[in-house]
Amino acid sequence: METQYRALFRWPQPCKNVQLAGSFNNWGDKIDMEKGEDGTYSIVLELPVGLHTFKYFVDDVSWKYNPESAFAPDEFGNLNNFIMIVAKDGIQAPLETMIRSDDESSLPTMNPVASVASKAVRLHPSSSNSSSPGLRPLSPKLVASPLLLTKKKMVVGAAPPLARKASTTDDSEYGLNVTDETSRAARSGSITRSKSAESLPKLDEAEIIDPKKLFAAPKLPQAVVREYSTNSVLLAARTQHFGGDLVTQEHQEREKMGGHRSFIAAPSVTVGAMDPRPQRNGKLMIVLVGLPGRGKTFIGHILARHLTWMGHTTRVYNTSEYRREYVGAGIKHDFWNPENTADYQKRAEISKKCLSDALDALTSDACTCVVFDATNATLERRHYIREEVARRSRCEMLFIESICDDPDLIAISINEIKLNSKDYEKNTLEEVIVDYNQRIGHYHSIYKPLEDTEACSYIKVIDVGRQMFCNQVYGYLQSRIMFLMANLQIRPRPIWLSRHGQSMYNTQGKIGGDSLLSPHGAMYAQQLDKFIIANYPEDTRLSVWTSTMARTGQTVERIAARGRTVVKWKQLDEIDAGICDGLTYPQVAERYPDEYLARKQNKLHYRYPRGESYQDVIHRLEPVITELMRLDRPVLIVAHQAILRVLYAYLTNKSPEECPTIDIPLHVVIQLTPKAYHCEEVWHHPM
Repeated sequence: METQYRALFRWPQPCKNVQLAGSFNNWGDKIDMEKGEDGTYSIVLELPVGLHTFKYFVDDVSWKYNPESAFAPDEFGNLNNFIMIVAKDGIQAPLETMIRSDDESSLPTMNPVASVASKAVRLHPSSSNSSSPGLRPLSPKLVASPLLLTKKKMVVGAAPPLARKASTTDDSEYGLNVTDETSRAARSGSITRSKSAESLPKLDEAEIIDPKKLFAAPKLPQAVVREYSTNSVLLAARTQHFGGDLVTQEHQEREKMGGHRSFIAAPSVTVGAMDPRPQRNGKLMIVLVGLPGRGKTFIGHILARHLTWMGHTTRVYNTSEYRREYVGAGIKHDFWNPENTADYQKRAEISKKCLSDALDALTSDACTCVVFDATNATLERRHYIREEVARRSRCEMLFIESICDDPDLIAISINEIKLNSKDYEKNTLEEVIVDYNQRIGHYHSIYKPLEDTEACSYIKVIDVGRQMFCNQVYGYLQSRIMFLMANLQIRPRPIWLSRHGQSMYNTQGKIGGDSLLSPHGAMYAQQLDKFIIANYPEDTRLSVWTSTMARTGQTVERIAARGRTVVKWKQLDEIDAGICDGLTYPQVAERYPDEYLARKQNKLHYRYPRGESYQDVIHRLEPVITELMRLDRPVLIVAHQAILRVLYAYLTNKSPEECPTIDIPLHVVIQLTPKAYHCEEVWHHPM
């Protein structure tokens, strides 16, 4: 029998309960951890020599890794903790990522040993040991041992007094430092409307502009060119989003029939036998199609989040959730065997119930869009859906089919199902792979892809965005969905959010401005650079985005100096505080009491005079969000409080109304990884 050695696992953050799983038990049944007198959770396992990856399941809700212990991405792109067991006596523990001093005034340092180990695991992510451990609960004697008593307690770093005000939900900074009104960029309200042909005056020959002069490229000063090339800084294209709809006469005719200027589902009725029920315009049903493990659930939740964010309240109706409610979880692949007539009838009834509830929501005021998440693999099933929708709601329909033959993408989907589906809570990863592939095989025998002969609007997505085919896609809403599908990325990748270092305006309590970093903010810029180097060495892929303002540029200056390309987005600039720019909140209350009260009453829609509202920022960030969804690598976004509030709310599926009150403190790095079932969230404290 292979010799095993004791390993201590500890979860130090406040919570109700914690469980543990990893490669040592093949990500099988989660192991309960014990709560100690200090409020932390711990357990000792006996493991063989080798590398073991693991993660904590916190409060029966989400998987998390401990940011204070060494972590690295696995072959699927997920960030996991790891421990390297060696042949020696005593209790071993994961490496600490940061070395913190007892002196609170000194800065923590990145642990170089952990950085080297993380890099090695990153280069060989699939080499972890998968042998099962022997389980040994943590005894009271072990808790009181000298080794554990001398171990430093994790300190969750709090921002220093100057960096964080008493009220953490107040907007600490907004907008641009604008002193010359004539130099301000045109806002969306200044769009030039086109005129009719009759109203346009005829141009004299002298008024005709030479196209060569009109489109001549401006000459940039050489100093500017040198500065950008030296500092590895790129300026993202400045784009603006304007809400609205492009309506043609054809679309208007379609709308009169009760749809969203697109394909109208209509039952087979004779002319003149129209339903007298009131028509419900602008309703949309999205029907997902595809084999299991093709990312349909991920696509459905991404669509629901994005459409809701755009103002179209959307709900997802998943047949798997209904199946677990009616027949329970843990059902094996035989349930989906087409020759199993008894279970086939159950599946048909469950699907009908799910579709009926989706249509009930669509015909009420509960939402404007629904996503029907099921395989919908046969022509007969899709025909039934079209007839049922036409009979009950007369809404617009859009089918989205996910076709995927990429084994890596299928493996990612199955891994997500293993970690997050209640069907496989007690199964190992190998057991899940075998059972789920057999389930896929059952559907292969009956699956029929969408065809043009079905006469419906559809989008076919091949390998999650590698190719895309569209049929009868009309109107603004469907076009936005098509655009989102073309920029979708299913592979897990971390998104790192950080505010700039503390600025001089932060220390003075002023709003907005374009001030430089304070000495404390400069220290954070140094720590952020070390944090990035420790987790993303120079030979690893990482995108860095920031705003065009001085304080964010200073924060990433060291990162850019190492040769890492930094992309500056105008859309990431702080919210424009207009006439309140450069004032403190007491000054705003004194000079503009009406504006101060109006903002307190409705932070989401309140617009500063000559400035912006949070709703304006949400529209402004749509190109950034779309590009964020497309990116296939980790990204660090260094921006401002209002900007990160919006991005954080979007990624964690919070409502726009929550944006203005989300706390995004200074000198914290927030890691978010969007998943099919949730968004992984871990906070790091480099200071």
